[in-house]
Amino acid sequence: MADEKRTLPPIDRVWNFFISVKLAIITLIILSVTSIIGTIIEQNQPPEKYHQIYEDWAFALMDRLTLFDMYHSWWFLLLLVLFTVNLSCCTLDRFPKMWKVVRNPRTKLDENLEKTLSLADRWKKKGTLQDWTAKYSAALSSSFAKPMVTDEGNEVHLYAETGVASRFGVYVTHLSIIIIFIGAILGNVFGFKGFVNIPEGEAVAEVPVRGGDQTQDLGFSIRCNAFSLETYPSGQPKAYKSDLSVIEGGREVLRKTIVVNDPLQYKGIWFYQSSYGQAGGATAQVAVARKDGTPMGSLALAANEDVRVDGYGIVRGVNYDQDLQGNGPALQVVVEKPGQPAASFWLYQGRPDLDRQRNDSLVFSFGGLASKMYTGLQVAKDPGVNIVWLGCALMTIGIIMAFFLSHQRVWVRLSPAQDGRVEVVLAGSASRNRLAFEKRFEKIQTGVKAAGQ
Repeated sequence: MADEKRTLPPIDRVWNFFISVKLAIITLIILSVTSIIGTIIEQNQPPEKYHQIYEDWAFALMDRLTLFDMYHSWWFLLLLVLFTVNLSCCTLDRFPKMWKVVRNPRTKLDENLEKTLSLADRWKKKGTLQDWTAKYSAALSSSFAKPMVTDEGNEVHLYAETGVASRFGVYVTHLSIIIIFIGAILGNVFGFKGFVNIPEGEAVAEVPVRGGDQTQDLGFSIRCNAFSLETYPSGQPKAYKSDLSVIEGGREVLRKTIVVNDPLQYKGIWFYQSSYGQAGGATAQVAVARKDGTPMGSLALAANEDVRVDGYGIVRGVNYDQDLQGNGPALQVVVEKPGQPAASFWLYQGRPDLDRQRNDSLVFSFGGLASKMYTGLQVAKDPGVNIVWLGCALMTIGIIMAFFLSHQRVWVRLSPAQDGRVEVVLAGSASRNRLAFEKRFEKIQTGVKAAGQ
């Protein structure tokens, strides 16, 4: 046997390698093991997180094996390609034989075939072959399926079948797996997945991917116009959403407010609401008006940062108390005017007119703290996802064809008997669910026997 393999042409040896069931089993086992490893080891995390979990030697080894981003590694891609080629070759090798069987069924019930069938019955009828052929053809058509009639002079064979599609269920399933793997390969090669934090009012055009080691250019900018958060009375988050804009060519081409499970999609890239947080420290909102009440705008005071007011001086927020002397939130402000000593005073959020008591040229009122938030987005592009969905749909069809349909066949042989009557043999078989077919065969048997009575 080994000598025969060595004498095969190289192309035949390569073909035999790729149609090997052993290769399919080994590849599936390796894919299963690697998928388990990829589930246990978190993928695409920052290196510092892995250093906290693994020792240096273990991190170096796992990083060299690409275990932290294994689904984009060359060896995982090679496994996907190998299994896809193996399954494609197996299907191409076996499909022509099944197609030949389906296109050329055994329409004649000879003695050898009859011996292999467990469901068979025989009886005799008075009359001619032609009469009973017509009657039994009509009976089969009404109780099972329209038969094919084969006339061999002394014998007439009727053959009917249903559920031929079940023979192709396994090949539809094979095709679906191939399509799913092709979609996975496309997503592996041309897709990406990353996370990015965008503060309110800011935009990004690149997204960190592969644990932050690389960046992916989007080809456009995504801007967070605003972020809002709703909480329960307990303080737990109830809902959060981000107002996003897509900026391309210097103009806004798309705007959408996204929430969890309702992403924004543009040019095949999906932006999912993933997380949120506070971007930097809070700022105090202080309204400014003239002494006569004329509004002059507002100031955003960061902690201990000077804000210059033209024609007046420098204003600085230096302290905040959530409940000053039981009077509610308050902000301590320091004002520095040219040639005058610095003045310090408190502004109560609940008493906007209190600052008029200073009898100054400008009146300040504290409107509360404003925290600049950032939205955390999961950014993903998978050009193979629709192909994968197509494969899943085909797999469902293939499974239904393979496991819920049955190829059922019925034969009738009519031949002249020695006593001048016509001998009738009825037989049937089913590829699966034989118990159910036995009940159906009994009804067919009853219908055929009742023909002509």
